[in-house]
Amino acid sequence: MPILENKNFMNTKSSFALFITMVLIVLFGLLSIGIVENRVFSNNLNTLKYLHLQAKIHMNKTKKFIQNSNDTQISNFILNDERYDIIIDKKNENNISKYYIIIRTVDDTPIRLSDIFIK
Repeated sequence: MPILENKNFMNTKSSFALFITMVLIVLFGLLSIGIVENRVFSNNLNTLKYLHLQAKIHMNKTKKFIQNSNDTQISNFILNDERYDIIIDKKNENNISKYYIIIRTVDDTPIRLSDIFIK
């Protein structure tokens, strides 16, 4: 009889070791998925920050261009960046020219800046 008890003990011991191994694999798998998700989110956030900064630079450049240009030059203004689309709309109110400037990305990235420039 002691031989059978020893054999059952060995089966229990190996099944417990297998269970612990499976639990550790699942835990490390979940941990690694969390790390990868954080890195992907961080990379996406850095891309959005870069695109927003670039749009701000284009906005400042456009304001300086409007300030130093006449209406025909402003209506023919083209942004030399294929990632962004620009819309300049002019409204005259009480002898004041208001330029509504909208800069947005062409792709599906949700970057959009708008501003009003008074000349």
